[in-house]
Parts: sequence; structure tokens; C-alpha cells
Amino acid sequence: MTTPTLLLTRPRPSAQAFLARLQVNALARVRVVVSPLMKIIATDGVARVDQESSVIFTSANGVQHAPMGEGRKAFCVGENTSGQARARGWDAQFAGENAKELIATLTANPPKAGLLHLAGVHTRGAIAETLSAAGIQTKYQALYDQILTPLTPAAYAALKGPCIVPVFSARSAAQLVDQAPGQLGLARLIALSDAVASPLRGERVANLTVLPAPRMQYMCKEVEKLCLAFSLP
Repeated sequence: MTTPTLLLTRPRPSAQAFLARLQVNALARVRVVVSPLMKIIATDGVARVDQESSVIFTSANGVQHAPMGEGRKAFCVGENTSGQARARGWDAQFAGENAKELIATLTANPPKAGLLHLAGVHTRGAIAETLSAAGIQTKYQALYDQILTPLTPAAYAALKGPCIVPVFSARSAAQLVDQAPGQLGLARLIALSDAVASPLRGERVANLTVLPAPRMQYMCKEVEKLCLAFSLP
């Protein structure tokens, strides 16, 4: 019988960090293939945040490419991003599960100083523009780029058998469909949110699960559940 595959398409450091969060007994039931659909590279930009300003982080990559916090304020999307910001010295506040919730949080309680959104070249939600239009001066700076990369031969081979594929962003979901159109029929996909699931809905898949909230602990639990319960053909 074919051993199921856990196919991870996150950038390699993020994929390895995700694997480290999973239960050993769940991983023992699957074969792991890491095939990043994008790689993260730093831009030439250097963030300069004065002591009075606050920043916005919408991803852990933004935190990792930003300077150390030194006690400065950061408004964050997601518990994982908030935790990583605190670990790097930011006075980080969880401000929502997505860009819409972040904007609602900040417009309800506008910060006194200006904001700087430190993120990647490709962003969602028009955060800086929306907050600025609401009277909250917000600038945006790209500290890294997300370069799309192709699936590896090992990933294509994995898709020919039963596999579990957690998907963490709408852009990687679209890249997965672009790289493997019509080849996801044996894949059990787990989308972090409805927005992430959207590019996948036109594909024939074994199953598509959308998490109740875009939280890392929910993704871990769902992946572990599938690893442990996967019925071999």
C-alpha cells in the first residue's frame, strides 16, 4: 500500500518550523515532501522606525526582516506573528486574524503616532491605503519579496498518490493550481482561510477543508488529524 505524503509548499524555513510543531506520532504515519512554491528574499530596503512610531506586521516574514523592536509598539495580524514580534523585542498587540480585522481594530482605537506597515512586495487588504483614507497616517515598506517557484519532481510524484497539502496563502494556492492543474484529485487540501481556499475551489480534489480561523494551532491539529486518520487505498 502507498504511504500518504504530507506535502509542504511553504518557503523552506517556514516548512521546517511547521514540521517542528507537529506531533511525532502523526509524522510517523506519512512521508514528508517539502517543495516550496515561493522563496523569500530580502529587498534593499532598510526599515527606519523612530521611537514614537508604531509598526504593522501581517506576517512572520515581516517580523524577521524588520529590525529588533526595542520595546516599540507593533500591531499584528495573527497570534503567530504577534508571538514572533514579542520574541524580537516588540511590544506586540494581536490586532486581528486578517487585514480586515486589523483595520477595524485600528480605526476603532487610532494610535496617536503614525504607522509603518512592514511587509512583503505582495500584500493583501490595502492596509496602508485604507487606514490613511480613514485619517490614520500609514506608510508601507516592502522588506522582502516572495518569488514564485515551481513544484519539484518529488512533489509531482507525491500528487500521484494520497497526500495532505496544507495551504497558507492565496498566492501559494494560485501557484499550486497553476503548477498542477487537474493533478489534485488525490490531495486532501487544508486552507488557512476562505481567501486561501478561493483559488482551489475550481479544482477536483479529494477533500478541501477550510479552517474556522486562520490560526497556526488549528492548522497543526487538522494536519495531525489527517495524518493519523488517513485511510490507505
